[in-house]
Amino acid sequence: SLAGLSADLYLNKVAGNWRWGVAGRTASPGFEVNDLGFQNRVDRISAAASLGYKWTRSGRTVRQATAYLQVAPSWNYDGDPIDRKIAAFGYAQFRNFWSGEWSVSYTPRVVDDRLTRGGPLAMKPAGWFASANLQTDTRRALGAYGFVSVQRDETGGWTVNLIPQLTLRPSAALSLSATAGYVAGRAMAQFVTKARDSTATATLGTRYVFAALAQRQAYVTVRANATFSPTLSFQLYAQPFAFAGDYSDFKELRARKTFAFNHYGRDNGSTISRVGNTYVVEPDGAAPGDTLRFRDPDFRTRAVKVNAVLRWEYRPGSTLFVVWTQSRSGYMPYDAGFDLERDFRRELFRDRPTNVLLVKVNYWMSM
Repeated sequence: SLAGLSADLYLNKVAGNWRWGVAGRTASPGFEVNDLGFQNRVDRISAAASLGYKWTRSGRTVRQATAYLQVAPSWNYDGDPIDRKIAAFGYAQFRNFWSGEWSVSYTPRVVDDRLTRGGPLAMKPAGWFASANLQTDTRRALGAYGFVSVQRDETGGWTVNLIPQLTLRPSAALSLSATAGYVAGRAMAQFVTKARDSTATATLGTRYVFAALAQRQAYVTVRANATFSPTLSFQLYAQPFAFAGDYSDFKELRARKTFAFNHYGRDNGSTISRVGNTYVVEPDGAAPGDTLRFRDPDFRTRAVKVNAVLRWEYRPGSTLFVVWTQSRSGYMPYDAGFDLERDFRRELFRDRPTNVLLVKVNYWMSM
């Protein structure tokens, strides 16, 4: 059924030094609006409560600041706890008009109802997250921004995210910015495939195969905005992107409602071998059970996208837009090599481009 509901409720105190808020949100399992826009997930009931303090009196170093504590649990419609978060976060603006934000959070172990892609429930390991960013005075001609976040869980999974940015505004008519991003991490249980096997009674007759996934991602975003006159302007956006995923340590979920695995080639007398680009697994060794085969999931991909927009107001209220878009992408299966010099320089423009030219004219008629 695609019948469902979505509801949000917020109650906040936003005046005075002490601030607080409570919130609730739900989306029932049948709620479906993907045709209207992106929908993250349904089958969720969430709540949140926060308490914070705002410093408004300027001091020797800080102009204003806020700090909050928050608890945020979530359940699915079966009553399983799928998220619990205890967080602290804050913001500060300094006397020189620099500003920064910070956050730390801890998530205890909860049920994971998405890990097996429609199969039995599993567990999500406990973990923590920390982030911080710093931005210089946005009124200056040259500005800088930096962001860093670190995430880790109790099984050894981790993620690091770095985002530096430079912005140049030599005049009110010209703005240039360059943003780089780098993400690296290791997920200890990335879903690979599933296969029916009546001997896998602990997981309801299906083997759910996972792997450790080492991933690296990098991108550079360049933006330019130029105003030549009150009626003529130009905008440019360009972003090359590269990603690589390296799968290893193949294993299967040992039992429902756990984060425990039987590792192929190590547990239960199992064996794993590679024939060409295919892995062949005997999950129980010589014991009865189906042979499992799956393709090597290693891959790398790259892409670049360029947008250019020229806007000309050729008469009051009447505008001409000329838009050019070019996109290129390449996908390389069975290859997890991450090489920015190759992907951003040597091979970036080898992929076949897709070019789109759009001309739009508006004409204002005075009636």
